[in-house]
Amino acid sequence: MSYELHVPHIGRRALARVLSTFLCVLLVTIHPFSQLGGSSAFLLLSLKELVFSVQEDLAQQIEITILNITGALIGIGISTLAKYLAAIPQQGSAISRLIPAVFLVTISFFAGWAKSRLPRLHLSARISCFISIWLLTENIGVSSAVLSDSSCFLWITLTAATVCLFSSVLILRWTSTHLIDEVASTLNILHRCLSICMDHPFIRPSSQQIVDLRDLHVELVHRSVLLNEMYYQAAFELRIGRVGVKFLKPLLGIIEHLRRELSWGMTPRLIQDDRSKTSHSASSPPFEASTIALGRTIQSSFKATENLVIGVYAHTFLRRKSLRVERNAVTVAAINLTTAWRTVQNELRDAIRPASEVYDSPSGSVIPSHLHHQYLFATSLLQMAYDTSHLLQVAQKIAAHHEASPLRFWLPRLSWLWLGVAPRTFIMDEYGAHVTDDVIEADTTLSTEEVKQGMASVDQRDEKMGQEVSCLPDLRQGAPTGPQLSLTSLPQCVLWTLLRFWNHPITLRLRLGTSKIIRNMQHSSHLRHAMKNATGVAILSFPAFLPSNSAGFQWFTWIHGQWMIISYVWVLETITGATWRVGYLRLSGTILGAIYAYITWVICGRNPVGLVIMVTLFDIPVTWLITKSSVPSLGVVASVTLPPVILSQYLTLNSDVSTQDLAWMRASMIALGIVAALMMNSLVFPRHSRVLFLNHTSRTLSFLSQLYLLLGRELFQNIYAFTPYDKRKTLKLELQIRNALHRSLSLLTTMDDELSLVPKPMRHYRAVVLKIQKILDLMTGLRKIREHIPCKETVASVLKERREFISCICLSLFASEHVFRAQQPLPQFLPSARQALETLTSQIEAKARRAIDEDVESFKGISLAYSVAEHEVMGNMVDTVEELLELCRQLFGTSAWLTQTWPEMSLEEGPGMPGEGWFSTLGRG
Repeated sequence: MSYELHVPHIGRRALARVLSTFLCVLLVTIHPFSQLGGSSAFLLLSLKELVFSVQEDLAQQIEITILNITGALIGIGISTLAKYLAAIPQQGSAISRLIPAVFLVTISFFAGWAKSRLPRLHLSARISCFISIWLLTENIGVSSAVLSDSSCFLWITLTAATVCLFSSVLILRWTSTHLIDEVASTLNILHRCLSICMDHPFIRPSSQQIVDLRDLHVELVHRSVLLNEMYYQAAFELRIGRVGVKFLKPLLGIIEHLRRELSWGMTPRLIQDDRSKTSHSASSPPFEASTIALGRTIQSSFKATENLVIGVYAHTFLRRKSLRVERNAVTVAAINLTTAWRTVQNELRDAIRPASEVYDSPSGSVIPSHLHHQYLFATSLLQMAYDTSHLLQVAQKIAAHHEASPLRFWLPRLSWLWLGVAPRTFIMDEYGAHVTDDVIEADTTLSTEEVKQGMASVDQRDEKMGQEVSCLPDLRQGAPTGPQLSLTSLPQCVLWTLLRFWNHPITLRLRLGTSKIIRNMQHSSHLRHAMKNATGVAILSFPAFLPSNSAGFQWFTWIHGQWMIISYVWVLETITGATWRVGYLRLSGTILGAIYAYITWVICGRNPVGLVIMVTLFDIPVTWLITKSSVPSLGVVASVTLPPVILSQYLTLNSDVSTQDLAWMRASMIALGIVAALMMNSLVFPRHSRVLFLNHTSRTLSFLSQLYLLLGRELFQNIYAFTPYDKRKTLKLELQIRNALHRSLSLLTTMDDELSLVPKPMRHYRAVVLKIQKILDLMTGLRKIREHIPCKETVASVLKERREFISCICLSLFASEHVFRAQQPLPQFLPSARQALETLTSQIEAKARRAIDEDVESFKGISLAYSVAEHEVMGNMVDTVEELLELCRQLFGTSAWLTQTWPEMSLEEGPGMPGEGWFSTLGRG
């Protein structure tokens, strides 16, 4: 369904792009129109491609038209003011050349800051730089050229924006279904994943099913993150429809919950146990048939919700479309889901008692071991049914609102948050790099405890000096004490006075606030990017502000060095790896465009019809590169390289430069700007993705430790209740971890593009992110399962064992966190979480057997199934944490002090030696 909706969408955009290119080149080749743009009229195609390029829908095109025209007008206005001020002194004087240079560097600084800090103004900042570079490096100090140059660029800007907007109105759809397509596609993947899990759910799956499930889980993680990013983009965009996108927000949260339940509760059982020797019918639980029926009902609910959402959001016509069939399907699915849900609960409750009577020894398990995974599967499916019921309720609300709402035009909420959300522009030179702009750098500031200790030291020093020096009255006493001021004690009294005021509480607060501001400025990636942007522009544009008789100025004018500066601004990105990716793609596109430009001129010469045809034909493969390939930068810069070569020759009748030389000059200038951007981002304030990734992974592991401590602390403190406040804190921390994982994946995307002499272990880095994601999903499962377990028997009576298990998990996460932060080897021995889990499990089963013998009401029925499911999830967590430690050992090594073979010792035999209660990170022996 997603592919069928997306194909005509791409076709419309491609057709609109080609039409806009045809109209622009036609206007440039018609002299009455091109004369309004002067000798730089060919820049019409450059702005059309770089700034006003046709987007995916009309609403998005209107937004970029308004924002980028505003940016262009700001650039034209400030540059015109600078040229007017530069024309007041004598032409060619130092002050006349200094004024535009200062204005250009200032504009570049603020444009660089806006591009980094406010992603929505990304293109607006660039067009301001683009226009300012041309206006402030030509005709400096010439008063007659102030208004004429500005009017030419005003015509170029407005014409490019108008042509692209006209093509969009004529061809594009007036609303976007991109977010809806992704929602439908994600629901479809959930359906496929659950379908594989429901094919013989209680036997070992085939190897192909295991591979398919693993790929689908990875895809679901990517889709879930992408949906939230696209939701925030759609919430701040112009849109035409009947129902706002805010109604989709709870639906996206439910999709994430369903993904996690598939991850922690329906993982395939890979280890065969004793039941494999028996037939499937003999080992199948009595609730298998009802469980499969519930799974099929959940699948049908996914399909009904998918059809309803597409019907509401993808069909925006003046006449309201009837959704009776879709609404009836959702209602039927809700009824069937409730019935199947109750049936599974009843059968699971009835099956618990016979299963708990099979043990016949004090060491026997309450529930047979071969049924543990089956109970986990059933309980997770019940949780999925609970979330699916909410999914259907959200779908019904969306349908009801659709029936009652007229067609309207949804405007974005203009705010600072709106400026901070990146628009859904298709031409994004680096995929996902804007998400990493808020990556936390390595923090070297004093911690809160260090500040407290420092203030305590100050108080102690003041008290000690106050006892030695008594020349001044004690401000806390109100009455003077000590001897009179003398000439010999004057220097000491002055020093004491200065220290008193310097360490006064009010002064201390001012010092702490000022320190925080300075540290934020020093470590602000946005200010650093602004400085790099301004510095590069200043260096590259320096020849343009030399005296007119100097060799540097003449070289800059003859070779049109503006392209070098513009290329630098367009390639410079906030992440070093993203700059490398954009750089080599633009280098390749520059060579491709220069070659085609030379061939076009050889074939057509100054024939306007031939030029229009050749440029339009070239835009067809360029459009494919931009709209359908993963290298849009290649197509963009190839399209931009073409007009400055052939159209500038066409507009300049008496040019003394051959087309071959012109193609070489344009390509060399663009290439030089690209190289300058690469050097700047690699040598000045480099933000290497690997360093950011290691720091960010350490921070994510810290959040994970906090989450598990919070789950354990709330479990102990609120044994009989998990309050709404506790849930809010937990959900907030889960959201922080999820966002951190998303940024880590974005950093991995750009890490591949960084130039490095040493190969990076990308496979291990990706595996670390997946393991952290798995641990987060398992912790979510534990939180949901623990809402149903009998706390008195499984928590209150085994507090010591639970504390030991929590300590082992947290120590392992703590060790992994500091391994990534310090990049030092992992300790050889860590407390064994597996041993702690076995001790905890044996104690819980002993309490369970006693509770069953005593006929305790709270340990009957389905609560026992959830207790078994908790044990399974904790076992999976132990496996995942040990796999994470193994990855840490492979990445950073192990601080080994015991290298020889040592006989295993129990804690009683050798309390000081590593025995059964320890986990060795040197290898799994």
